[in-house]
Amino acid sequence: MKEKKQGKFHISMQTFLVFSGIFMILLILAATSVGIIYSAGKTASDMLLDKTGEQAERLADQIELHHFRIESSQNTLSADIDETAFLAGGRILVIDRNYRIVKDTFSFQQESYIISENVMEVMTGEKEKQSWIRNSYAEVILPIRAASGEIQGVIVSTASTRSIEQRHQALVKKAAIIIGIALLVGILAVLLTSRMAVRGLRDMNRRVEHISEGNLDEKLPERGFRETRYLAKNYNSVISKLADIDSTRQEFVSDVSHELKTPITSMKVLAESLLQNENATKEDYAEFMTDIVDEIDRETKIINDLLALVKTDKQNVVMNFSEVNINQLIDVILRRVTPIAQKRNIELTYESYREVMAEADEVKLSLVISNLVENAIKYNVDNGWVRISLNADHKYYYIKVADSGVGIPEDAKDKVFDRFYRVSKDRSRDTGGTGLGLAIARASINAHGGTIKLYSESGKGTTFTVRLPLVQEAAAETGDLIQDEIVPEGGTDKKAEVKSSEKKTKKTSKKASQKTSNKSE
Repeated sequence: MKEKKQGKFHISMQTFLVFSGIFMILLILAATSVGIIYSAGKTASDMLLDKTGEQAERLADQIELHHFRIESSQNTLSADIDETAFLAGGRILVIDRNYRIVKDTFSFQQESYIISENVMEVMTGEKEKQSWIRNSYAEVILPIRAASGEIQGVIVSTASTRSIEQRHQALVKKAAIIIGIALLVGILAVLLTSRMAVRGLRDMNRRVEHISEGNLDEKLPERGFRETRYLAKNYNSVISKLADIDSTRQEFVSDVSHELKTPITSMKVLAESLLQNENATKEDYAEFMTDIVDEIDRETKIINDLLALVKTDKQNVVMNFSEVNINQLIDVILRRVTPIAQKRNIELTYESYREVMAEADEVKLSLVISNLVENAIKYNVDNGWVRISLNADHKYYYIKVADSGVGIPEDAKDKVFDRFYRVSKDRSRDTGGTGLGLAIARASINAHGGTIKLYSESGKGTTFTVRLPLVQEAAAETGDLIQDEIVPEGGTDKKAEVKSSEKKTKKTSKKASQKTSNKSE
């Protein structure tokens, strides 16, 4: 039920774009219309107040000139005031200094007295002028001054805002028509734009559905908008990666099936030969059993590699961190692989710049170092060399394994860490490889919060550089800062070339063997 309720809120991108576009158009049109109408209304109101004030000021000058003799037959002042009030659709009051209304165009309060706070503020000179718009009228109160500047009275002039309201209503109607037309055009534009925007995505979605049925060889066309082209490009890259993984998995299943079957077949042939040979001697049994043990060891190695990969491939893999002496750990590993190197006269060189104590899973880290060193020996040339170096700074320690071997082709560098990938099937089979070693190593390094980098050139050897945190808490806090670039060439590598460094300890395989014998004594 919960999923169904959540599903109700799922809408298409086109619908979202259409409604978003319409909302934005409405918002912009409404804001623009309100702004224009408000600005026009304010301008009209200010103009009405200014016009009313100008007329009141003109009348005030005339009233003072005639000394408030408004109804005199010798002038037309009263008629002028009445005409001005009529044309403005309002009312004019003339008040003398005693607050007596000497002229009222409505004749309601003629000869009456008025007590108004606004009138008093202007009469006393507290305010130079009063003006406002309320109750559909614009009202202005101005002082009537004598030539000496003394206030002789005030004039109150009002004007109707009906004309403003009419213009406002007409403007609102025009705005509504314009909004309607603009909204219609905007909706059509949004519909067309959204359709064009999602057309490429819909086409991609149809093709993706087809590809999801297992057609990994089909690619998306890289066309349309920039984002659509980038999406298609990245998707094609992912599909190519999946196709490569699927191909390598199939090859791996075939290879492992063959590898697992071959030792069993060999053991069966050896056992049947012993059973069928009634005259087999003790030496024959010993020779055959030795061959059977070799085949069992070969089978065990393949199975152990598979199990190791499964363990490191699990989510939330359990890491048993403890304080580990990295120098001693590398010493132990080198003593173990020295006999293998000596069989092919490969020189092992170990250079340690300082004692390194770090928090690590000793078993998994040992597996990583062993794998890198053994690969450097296996895929090397006779009479070659393998150089291992260890260095550290305040946050990380660095392990570098370089060899003079066959190298890795340029097109294989991005794939050597993939599971089941082998640069050369024949070469891996000769050396007993299964294509899992580097995948296991990288998984273990990632579990430590570290990184691994590869430098190689076909025919000129290979260098693997590993960077790992000294303290796991520090690695967790700065995990986002761990980049792919570990030890740049010319950094710690240059230090390895400085033979006179006081902190460097150079140990060849021969010295490592001597150290082992000394410890045993």
